[in-house]
Amino acid sequence: MNSNKLYAQLEQSVALLQEEKENKLSIICAFHEAVLVFTPELNPRIINDEAKVLFKDYLDNTAFIETVPFSKNKKATLTFHIKPWLDELMASPSDEPKEAYIWLKDPLTLKTKPLLISGKALLTPEGEVRDLLVVFYDRTVYAQADTQRRLMEAAFNSYDGQFITNEKGYITHPNDSFCALTGLSAQALKSITLTGWLDKQVRLKTSSHEVLTTLLETKHWSGEVELHPMPDTTFYAVLSISMLLDEQMNIEHYVATIQNITDIHEAQLAIEQMAYYDDLTGLANRRLATEHLETAIRHHKRHHSYASLFFINLDRFKAINDSFGRNTGDLLLQQVAKNLKSLLREEDTIARIGGDEFLIMTQDKATSKNKATQNAYHLSQKISKRLNKNYHLNEITINSAVCIGITIFPFADNDSAENLMVYADLAVAAAKRRNNNKTYFYEPSLSEALIERRELEQALTTADLDAQFQLYYQAQLGTNKRLHGAETLLRWIHPELGFISPGKFIPIAEEGRQILRLGHWVMGKAFTQAKLWADQQPDFNLSINISPIQFHEVDFVEQTEFMMEATGVNPINITLELTEGVLIADTESALKKIEQLHKLGIKISIDDFGTGYSSLSYLQKLPIHELKIDQSFIFRVPESQDDIAIVESIISLARSKKLLIVAEGVETQAQAEFLNQQPGEILIQGFLYSRPCTQLEFEETFFPEKPAIH
Repeated sequence: MNSNKLYAQLEQSVALLQEEKENKLSIICAFHEAVLVFTPELNPRIINDEAKVLFKDYLDNTAFIETVPFSKNKKATLTFHIKPWLDELMASPSDEPKEAYIWLKDPLTLKTKPLLISGKALLTPEGEVRDLLVVFYDRTVYAQADTQRRLMEAAFNSYDGQFITNEKGYITHPNDSFCALTGLSAQALKSITLTGWLDKQVRLKTSSHEVLTTLLETKHWSGEVELHPMPDTTFYAVLSISMLLDEQMNIEHYVATIQNITDIHEAQLAIEQMAYYDDLTGLANRRLATEHLETAIRHHKRHHSYASLFFINLDRFKAINDSFGRNTGDLLLQQVAKNLKSLLREEDTIARIGGDEFLIMTQDKATSKNKATQNAYHLSQKISKRLNKNYHLNEITINSAVCIGITIFPFADNDSAENLMVYADLAVAAAKRRNNNKTYFYEPSLSEALIERRELEQALTTADLDAQFQLYYQAQLGTNKRLHGAETLLRWIHPELGFISPGKFIPIAEEGRQILRLGHWVMGKAFTQAKLWADQQPDFNLSINISPIQFHEVDFVEQTEFMMEATGVNPINITLELTEGVLIADTESALKKIEQLHKLGIKISIDDFGTGYSSLSYLQKLPIHELKIDQSFIFRVPESQDDIAIVESIISLARSKKLLIVAEGVETQAQAEFLNQQPGEILIQGFLYSRPCTQLEFEETFFPEKPAIH
């Protein structure tokens, strides 16, 4: 073979080898994975295009692979050293590739990319390592899918019940929470469709048909439901259902989540119970009763029908509480509530709106006010019969009775629940004033009285005391009509309302506590006047009525002492008149204050003696100076033998205690003669000798020879 032919063959062989290498390199570069071939010295022999892109920032260095920042975890806190890993690959060649999951950090963004590194040693026929083949697989998509899968698993295995159905609606993937809520196994659920489960265990606030209609329209439905896994078991839950469709709008799956909100529901019920119901009796409270009444007003106006509203108060309830304790009072209220519930219909509203105040709103549908009134009267008789009885509580027998106020409604065009409650309250107040048949139907005159009362209360609050109020005086005369002293009486002449009787404004002032301001003003004026008259008659005595509200103020004694010092009055000329009720309300405190007043030199008189809770015990304990016989006993003397006996008993008692006696309300000569015939001196106060009069009139009558005192 000549040299030319050999050269041609060698050239052809080289060309074939070159072509094969280029083909192999083209194939390697066509891979989507990053492929590198290293020599045993770890010098790169082949780097495909993907590898060049992946490691573009590190190719300047021939030993670049050792400079790449690989790590063992996503946060790149643990370094992955690739050279020892490659060395181990060459030291222990295997037919199976060696793999590891690693992360590559981008030097600019510092974000990490998940990679799978796979390496294998390529051997010569003699078993020597010729090359190292290393492939880097991008695992970003797989990592994302894995993260999504774990999130889905975590969500699907949450405490909320969840399931997925197939395209036909059969439950295919229930989670454990759903199985626990329904009491059905995963196997049993696979034979049940979504609608079948709804019909079997779920009570919707709408129909299952409407649920499916909503799903078809919006692809989603959510609502609160009741879940009944067993006949005697109820859970409250929020059910959410989603419909999944393919690109052709065919149903692929239903996905449902059911969240157990039984605890929340029970908490809401507890809150509602506290907001709308009375803790002690379980009856509706004022708030709920008001809402029911507003609804009823609208209903009856719309249908031109009538019903009735009852206010019920227990007679003597405060006395029962004070005498037997709050626990006994609570038991009584519970018994009353129980009796009312047993007497009335379920649809009637029964409420406890205050201490011993009950409200009843009937569901009467009378076509006229007269018919509604008749129905209400018959019901009031039933209520009275049921509640007016003896109650056996804590081994104690208590007799209780009720007062009932009734208003028929609708009453007027501007009716409101608040107005009707006021009407019924006014009616029950009127019922309390009755001696018998303590049931009263509201009438407009009661509102007129209330309006007048509110007008007086406002006038009292804003009154200029010096301009509108005056002190009047009624003389107290002893033997031979000798002037002993006088009682101070308060009079109110309003610039617009005119003269207002003390019988009207004193109770209002006491209830609204304006009496404190009035009492302080009266004491100052009376002390000043007593000092002036004592200059004319040294033994002159001025009596001043003290309201229980004023007396029970903590600093009453201190206020009295201050007024004495401010006016310079001699306490020997002052008598403070107290009713027996002052002593009953807080006996211990009253005893202490009266003793302190006595030490100041002030005399104490018990007014209206015999009309209250008269007790000999306080006469023994208290430094009392005087008893006043109430005019109700004097009025029928000497005609009434019973009243004569009472008056003589009071006189005898007072004489035994060496107390001064004042008889008030003396209007006839016969009454005066009867009193003058009694042993000892009795001071007489009344119209017979002196009507209440102004300071000037009093001075003109009883100090005619002395200059007027101003």
